[in-house]
Amino acid sequence: MVGVISMLIILAIPAYGYVSTFVLPPRQWVVQVNDESHNMGYLLKLLRMFQQGSQLGAPGVNLGTLPFELVNTLAENELIRQGAPSYEINVTRVEVDAEVRDRFLNNPSDAETPPDQLEREFEERYRQYLNLIQISEDDHRVIVTSELYRQELRDYLGREVDRVQPQIHLFSIVIPSVENAAELVDEVQTEYARGTPFEELVARPDMNQSAEAVRKGGEVNWVPRGIYPDLDPFLFDELEVGALSEPIPDFNPGAGGNTFTIYLVKEKADAREVEDRHLDTLKTRALEGWLQQERQVNVVRINFGSERYEWLLDQLRLSSARS
Repeated sequence: MVGVISMLIILAIPAYGYVSTFVLPPRQWVVQVNDESHNMGYLLKLLRMFQQGSQLGAPGVNLGTLPFELVNTLAENELIRQGAPSYEINVTRVEVDAEVRDRFLNNPSDAETPPDQLEREFEERYRQYLNLIQISEDDHRVIVTSELYRQELRDYLGREVDRVQPQIHLFSIVIPSVENAAELVDEVQTEYARGTPFEELVARPDMNQSAEAVRKGGEVNWVPRGIYPDLDPFLFDELEVGALSEPIPDFNPGAGGNTFTIYLVKEKADAREVEDRHLDTLKTRALEGWLQQERQVNVVRINFGSERYEWLLDQLRLSSARS
């Protein structure tokens, strides 16, 4: 009996390790919105899709941030899916079919190509794509459905964004991350006060501005409220037209660390048509505001910590090694 018990214990150790490592974690929920939840297994599928996509030439995957971003996206998508019916938004299977076809056919309505040939091309390209990113068709359709819900709700909320709004004509100069940054700030402020045009200050070689910034003389563009929400109260209500702002610190990894930005508002307009790119940004801001409100009135729970993050990384390393 002792021998049998010992043998069972010996067999149970690897079995427990297998269950605790490969069976239980994928089934544990990581995002819960009201009564709906998504588990670690689904999150891992998404990460593997991004990982495989990066190996195929897509933008690189930052595993330091992507898992946390995806967890937040899953929560947002579920809020959108549950809230969309209130606005009579419903993504149908026909819409998903059309979107998938559009993504894999260069010209799905090409009248010169026989329908059967278009269908073969679509099926082949779609099958190859699913094989390459290692995801099932059902899972891919779920992703496309979520993206369509997000887009349709964004467009719906975006109808409330006014096309004509008050705007400021904004200029800026970024003080590079160098040892004499404080001296550069003083020189910019002093020379501007003495009458040196802002464009000349931007073009100074020691400012290390981009070629585009130099070409445009530091012009950011006409901007409405909401493009720089953190700076809106300052830029619109406090900074006087024609006056330089104090250097505002920000973090710019591409510039090698902390930088400072000096802003200049040259003009203000009470009513000016918003550019298309800014209108798109404002529509996105409207969706972000809606999501913030929905988080307050719905039960949104996140169950994702360091242990689960490390488990995901281990599984991704195994997938990469097998590839």
